[in-house]
Amino acid sequence: MAGKLTDKQQRFVDAYDGNATQAAIAAGYSEKTARSMGRENLTKPYILAEIRSREVKRRTPMIASREERQAFWSATMRDTGEDMKNRLKASELLGKSEADFVERQEISGVNGSPLIDGIRVELVDCADG
Repeated sequence: MAGKLTDKQQRFVDAYDGNATQAAIAAGYSEKTARSMGRENLTKPYILAEIRSREVKRRTPMIASREERQAFWSATMRDTGEDMKNRLKASELLGKSEADFVERQEISGVNGSPLIDGIRVELVDCADG
């Protein structure tokens, strides 16, 4: 039955908001079995896929994508009627989104000795004794 939801499973998906027991009751499972059926439904990959798909569709209009933000910043940056402060800020945010301003730092141990897995290593000369 992988992939095709029953009517009851679809109602479960539609009602699921983080509480599997309540979604199972809303879908028509008995209150006596709702907890176990809700938990069981959440173990089925095709039901989880439907819940995720529903959430993506629900959130997509609300959350701007990376491309939308970049298009907005680009338009603001190029808008000669916009205040220069806003244009510069848009330019900065656009540059940051493209990693144009990545700072690189070289880290070493005492007296320039190497670090191994983030642990400072001090080299000791054993020839002295």
